[in-house]
Amino acid sequence: MRAAIRRGLVITGLGLALPAVAGAQPGHAAEALADRMLSALGGRDNWAAMKSLVNDSQQNRATDPTVVRAVITMDLTRRRFRIETTGPGLHLIRVVDGDAHWRRTRDGKIGPIPDDFLADDLRWHGAHVYRTIHRIARRDPALTVAVGGDGRLEAHEGGRRLAWFRLDSQGEPFAFGAYDDEVGSISGPWVIKVKGIAHPAWTASPDGTWRALLRSIDVSVPLDDSQFVRPAGP
Repeated sequence: MRAAIRRGLVITGLGLALPAVAGAQPGHAAEALADRMLSALGGRDNWAAMKSLVNDSQQNRATDPTVVRAVITMDLTRRRFRIETTGPGLHLIRVVDGDAHWRRTRDGKIGPIPDDFLADDLRWHGAHVYRTIHRIARRDPALTVAVGGDGRLEAHEGGRRLAWFRLDSQGEPFAFGAYDDEVGSISGPWVIKVKGIAHPAWTASPDGTWRALLRSIDVSVPLDDSQFVRPAGP
């Protein structure tokens, strides 16, 4: 059950970061490929200017509950995010705010996020697809873009691959993944446009056991600090 829930929330792979894939080449070709992707998705300036995002999706899974709602709220100016998942008999919340963190469990208890879940969440946050595109757009000095041996656009950090994108001829991603995950996720057309930024209508695991339909998304909205504050509870 944990694996199924986390597949829906993580979107990109949860594998540990490994050394950069052999054959990945930084340079002008990689920069041109990044420019093509950004142009297809609304432009470098729009993506670079993002301050926050709120992503609301319906997620269909192979395990119970087979349909859940996931709302991801992410601050792009610092490490702060909230993941809330609801469904029949299910209400989970996890929040990370800098070094502070808490969660609401299935039985309604409030407490710290266990170390293994926290490590997964921080890895997910580090390579989140929208956050990574935002960092590429603003030319984050900690990132290097490269072209993989198979033509994928890759983002590297600290000498290791952080994320990869397979692009169509117009530069739109149709698959993406993170770290050492070579399977990743596939995406539908990036036709949901908010404030000039394009987002995919759906994403899915290649085998179809996890699918997410975007219900709504907003970017660069003020975030309510109270939703990150740990509530009183058992």
